[in-house]
Amino acid sequence: MPGAGFIWLLMRKADQSIRIAVTGLGIICSIGRDQGEVWRSIRESRAGIGKLTRFPSETFPTDIAAEVDADLGSMLPVGKRRARRMSRTDLLAVIAAKEAIEQSNASSSAPLPLERAIVSTGTSTGGLLEGEEFYFKRIVVGRRRAPSSTVLQQPTSGPSDAVASVFGLGGGVVSNATACASAGAAIGMAADYLRSGHADVALAGGSDALCRLTYSGFNVLQAVDPKPCTPFGADRKGITLGEGAAYIVLERWDDAVARGATILAEMASYGASCDAHHPTAPAEDGRGAEAAINTALRASGLPTVDYVNAHGTGTLLNDSSETRAIQAAIGNGVPVSSSKSYFGHTLGAAGGVEAVISVLALMNQMAPPTLRLSEAASDCSLDYIPHTPRPMAMASVLSNTFGFGGSNVSLLFRRV
Repeated sequence: MPGAGFIWLLMRKADQSIRIAVTGLGIICSIGRDQGEVWRSIRESRAGIGKLTRFPSETFPTDIAAEVDADLGSMLPVGKRRARRMSRTDLLAVIAAKEAIEQSNASSSAPLPLERAIVSTGTSTGGLLEGEEFYFKRIVVGRRRAPSSTVLQQPTSGPSDAVASVFGLGGGVVSNATACASAGAAIGMAADYLRSGHADVALAGGSDALCRLTYSGFNVLQAVDPKPCTPFGADRKGITLGEGAAYIVLERWDDAVARGATILAEMASYGASCDAHHPTAPAEDGRGAEAAINTALRASGLPTVDYVNAHGTGTLLNDSSETRAIQAAIGNGVPVSSSKSYFGHTLGAAGGVEAVISVLALMNQMAPPTLRLSEAASDCSLDYIPHTPRPMAMASVLSNTFGFGGSNVSLLFRRV
């Protein structure tokens, strides 16, 4: 019967003894159009935050954002006609996925078995920007010929569908929408799909484009800093909204070795939890985040990690509760920083973007800093690596992603 296969998938148990290899990375955000450009920006402490241009900002109390400044059409492996049927979120996803797949195939003696590859994407708004454009053209402006095709670009399933279609991924599509934890959860679930034998390859990550609803909504919540965000800072006033996409290619370790692929890192484990506390605010004691971190540590067998790529949004409650969670689960000695100080909060894509940053940090043995952090807040008392990158020996990195509703995901990567 329809759906029976999916139910069977859920009942299959993932073998946690199976190691998961990362063999490809793809990323596009406000500080770079690929991983090389992104890492140069990280190394040079160059942020990608400027004036909002995607839509008018006159009605908002803030006017800055971390936008992707690129001709997306010229970066796509498809023609203009096909690209016009995709949302901006879809386009970002396809560009990031292309880089990840190409890197995974570049050094191997055999290509990725795409017919057995699953795509697992986290997003919060999907193609809502295009839905807004249709509304404004048809309802507000009154155009009779506003293209209805833009409405079809709106579903949150769009990025996964677009990636699967463009690259011929036959193992299945998964779309996850758990607010800002979406991409982190998508990556964690993808690893379990491999461990359960449902797929042989997973392309996992997230994509989100800026849109009016999220920009206005966070402004209404008074959660947006009028200046570039300063996570963990004494003068922090909120987030900077951004956009972007990122994917990582995951394979079972033995399969990657047999294929001759270059293994960039091991995805050792992940932890997920829910605060069950409030629709938007995290539990102040950080209990949900602590539970996710502890689960990731237990599953990896590691007592601690060498660096934490924090969720670090720049809001008062998020930064203080995450600090408490890290102190309770790991202690005060671990270096922590927020890479959102470079490219803003990419919402549903954040877990994917920051997973790529975490793997790059492991590969380069350098921790990204928290930009613009002159003075840490009194309720934020960890080593937040201010201003400049820090060369350091790292065998493991924890990447935290937390979202509305108290959704928490911690991904743990280990150096090869």
